Amino acid sequence: MNFISQHKTAFLALLILFITLYFISIPNDQEEDKGFLHRALMTVATPMQMAVVAVVDGVVNIWDGYFALVDAKNEADDLRNAKFYMGQLLKQQLVIEQENARLRRLLEFKQRIPLSYVPGRIIASDILGQFRTVTINVGQKDGVRKGYPVINDSGVIGRIIEVYPGFAKVLLMIDPNSSIDGRVKRTMAKGIIQGTRDNEKMFCQFAFSLRTEDVQAGDQIITSGLDQSFPEGLVLGEIVEVSKTEVGIFQEAYIKPAVDFTRIFEVLVITSGTIKP
Repeated sequence: MNFISQHKTAFLALLILFITLYFISIPNDQEEDKGFLHRALMTVATPMQMAVVAVVDGVVNIWDGYFALVDAKNEADDLRNAKFYMGQLLKQQLVIEQENARLRRLLEFKQRIPLSYVPGRIIASDILGQFRTVTINVGQKDGVRKGYPVINDSGVIGRIIEVYPGFAKVLLMIDPNSSIDGRVKRTMAKGIIQGTRDNEKMFCQFAFSLRTEDVQAGDQIITSGLDQSFPEGLVLGEIVEVSKTEVGIFQEAYIKPAVDFTRIFEVLVITSGTIKP
C-alpha cells in the first residue's frame, strides 16, 4: 500500500488512460452509449495523448537522426578510404609513367648510338659514402666485366669496378678516385675529369687542362676515347666555372655532370663498339 500511495499520481494517470482507450475502442454504432463520462474522459485524456504522441515522435526522430548520423559517418569514411585509394593509384600510375619515359629515352639512345649494351637497374646506392658507388642487377652471367663503361641516355655514369655473378658495383664519375679522359667539344681542348668531395653540388674537376687552351663556361665536355675505356664522344657534362691563375701551366675548371646522380634508375653497360661526336 505504501508503494501505491507513493505513486498514486502515476496510477491515476494510467487508470484514466486505460478507461479512455476503452471508450475509444467502442464501435461507432454504440456512440450513444458513451455519454457524458466518455466526453469528459476524452477532454481530460486528449492533452495526455498528445503529450505521449509528442514524446514518442521525439524519440523516433532522435532515433532516426542517430542512424542518419551513423550512415553519414560511414559514408564519409568510405569516401575518405576511396580518396586515399585513388591517390595511391595515381601515385603508382605516375611512377609507371616516369619509368616508361626513362625506358623510352634509353631505347631511343640505343637505336641512335651503335654500341653493344647490357641494360641494368640500380639496386643499391652510396653516393655520399667514402666511395661514391651504385650497385646494378647485372653481372658476370650477363657478360659484364670489370672496367666496362656505364651510361644512361643523359651521359656517362661511371665504370664497373667489381663484378659478381648476378650484380656489379659501379664507381661513379663524381668519385674522387674516378678519372676519365675528356675534351672540350668546341675546341678539342683536353683534360682529365675527376670527381671532387663536394657532396652538395656533386661537380667534377676538369684537371690538367693547359692555361693556353680555350675553355669557357658553357662548353660541353665529352669523352676523348684516349683512355681505351670509354668510347669517344659520350657526354660527360658542361663547364660551369673556369679559373686561370697567374702562375702554373694548368687552368682550373669545374664541370656539372650531364647525369643527375640523385635520380639514376636504369643504366646501360657498354660491352663493345665505338662512338664519334
